Amino acid sequence: MRPEAQTIEELVRRALASYDQRPDAEGVARLVDDLITVGQELHAAVSRIPAGLRTERAGAALAEWAYFLDAGPLGHGDHANWNHARGLARIVRTMAATLAEQQQQRAGAR
Repeated sequence: MRPEAQTIEELVRRALASYDQRPDAEGVARLVDDLITVGQELHAAVSRIPAGLRTERAGAALAEWAYFLDAGPLGHGDHANWNHARGLARIVRTMAATLAEQQQQRAGAR
């Protein structure tokens, strides 16, 4: 399944599942790719919010996203990749929540 066929919530849920529900190595790699694809789109959208209107949490998510992409998994093996996916998912969740809050604020201002 590609990101277009899934919701952000489904991706995050899969990444934040318990360790006994962790996909195999190939599944984790696909999950990371999907999270990066969706996260890049979210990052671009959150970056367009003027800095003065962003919450501290949104600003931190933007910085963390850049760090996580640059650093990649910290360590080697399946466990490191799984933890990387989980970190990406938490940032994706924060950026999606930021955009939802912005949309609610705009709708309320109309």
